Amino acid sequence: MAQAKCKKQRKINVRIPAGVDDGAQIRLSGEGEGGLRGGPAGDLYIVIRVKSHEFFERENDDIYCEVPLTFVQAALGDEIEIPTLTEKVKLKIPAGTQTGTYFRLKGKGVPKLRGYGQGDQHVKVTVVTPTKLTDEQKDLLRQFSGGTASTSSVSESNTEHHESIFDKMKKAFRGE
Repeated sequence: MAQAKCKKQRKINVRIPAGVDDGAQIRLSGEGEGGLRGGPAGDLYIVIRVKSHEFFERENDDIYCEVPLTFVQAALGDEIEIPTLTEKVKLKIPAGTQTGTYFRLKGKGVPKLRGYGQGDQHVKVTVVTPTKLTDEQKDLLRQFSGGTASTSSVSESNTEHHESIFDKMKKAFRGE
């Protein structure tokens, strides 16, 4: 004689450990489907999918982000505020910093799943070239460069890319 199975829904609280990565599985013993002929329930496996973030990118326990700098900040140096996973921190930008320079914020990444500590946050800076300058600003830049500066403008695609970086920074600072 066959036994009837009935479906029922219930909520199960699951503790997701800090530092878990995409594709990880969590096994809950005895929370699966009932066994054949009244046997014990099987296990329930939960597969983790980590949602991507608009500003941060993750690689293992490290976090990467890109931050725009003005020409003046890059040339003269500055102290800027950087969002991390838990707080905002100050980052000192040395004078003469070039586009593509990486800075490491030790211990500001993802918590290590097995063990103590956290990964690092890597901050890549991109120098944003101004596109709308007054005549006076153009003259000052020409004087600075020794009078050999070209007056060609930055391409629209570069401007859009840098504007998207600024938008991402604004959202990260607002906690979105």
